Amino acid sequence: MNVDLIIASITLFDMLTVGVRLILLVLAYPICKGLNRDDGLETRVSMMRILNVLIIAAVLLNVVLQHQLDAITRLGQALIVIYFAVLLTQVINFGVRARFGKQRSFNDRYIYSDTYSSRGLSLVVAVVIAVVTIITCLRILGLNSLLEAGGALGIIGLFLVTTQASWAPDIISGLIILNSRLCEEGDVVQFNLDGALVTASIFKTKLFHTEFLDLANNHRFMVRNAKLRDHGLQNLSRFASSKGLRECLYFNIDYRHSSDEVTAMIMRAFEQIDQAESSRVEHSDPQVMVYETGDFAVTWAVYYYIKDVKQLLAIKQIYRGYILAEATRSGISLSTPILQVNQVNLNQAGSA
Repeated sequence: MNVDLIIASITLFDMLTVGVRLILLVLAYPICKGLNRDDGLETRVSMMRILNVLIIAAVLLNVVLQHQLDAITRLGQALIVIYFAVLLTQVINFGVRARFGKQRSFNDRYIYSDTYSSRGLSLVVAVVIAVVTIITCLRILGLNSLLEAGGALGIIGLFLVTTQASWAPDIISGLIILNSRLCEEGDVVQFNLDGALVTASIFKTKLFHTEFLDLANNHRFMVRNAKLRDHGLQNLSRFASSKGLRECLYFNIDYRHSSDEVTAMIMRAFEQIDQAESSRVEHSDPQVMVYETGDFAVTWAVYYYIKDVKQLLAIKQIYRGYILAEATRSGISLSTPILQVNQVNLNQAGSA
């Protein structure tokens, strides 16, 4: 291998390409950080860096081969086209989100979340740029004949058709959810997931799935958009009353306690809550009503309003704790009488 010939074969274009790619390789993270939200940031940064490394490798390999292999030159040019297509997609989507997205506050800073309009335009932009990029790369690689270009595009089309059952329903469902404007990022929702009632906050609505933050266990989970539409979402953040969201707690109490006794006990518990938990729980005037007159006990319903729906589960725990403590002090049992008697009998039988 003649080093002098290799050095002599280096062109100004090769030096500029490698220099620019090294700069873009270093600036990949700040560029992607400025154009995107935090979701998928590492993936985009990795994609940009990998493309830059591949372009540099193609240029260096071309120099080593002294520009004698035309396929390497064409491959490097195709990679440059793909890189700028990815970058252009991010730039246009950033503008679309800023123009048609919704601004919201998250972690003491403002970000733009997707809406139906921004998501739809982003899909159109991605499709148009992808088609133009594919055709351009095919021409650069020498697939100029109609048969060759059509065959390559036909393979891509066949792949999309055969896999549409996996991605098309999620994309369409995601657009329908955004278009309905019933649920937006940051809203608290309830839905049945595998037979369990889940209370969660919408973290991000993405192309194929939606990410949630479980309010009970404080962890993130994802649900396919197509599956999410079948769950029957209840948006707790969109309450109709100016008082807030109307919630309810149920208690089984013995028939021997009068309505006045039960109501007074619950009101005393809420007075204690207002005094001791004023920093965590806003003032609420509860409504105490008979929900059901069962065979063994009266089911009492305690209705109250809250505005901070993200604290829904924590507030329920606070209310239950204070009502239980006050019921114990007042001599009112919250256990169903017949069940309590059966438990005592079982304990006595076990002792015997």
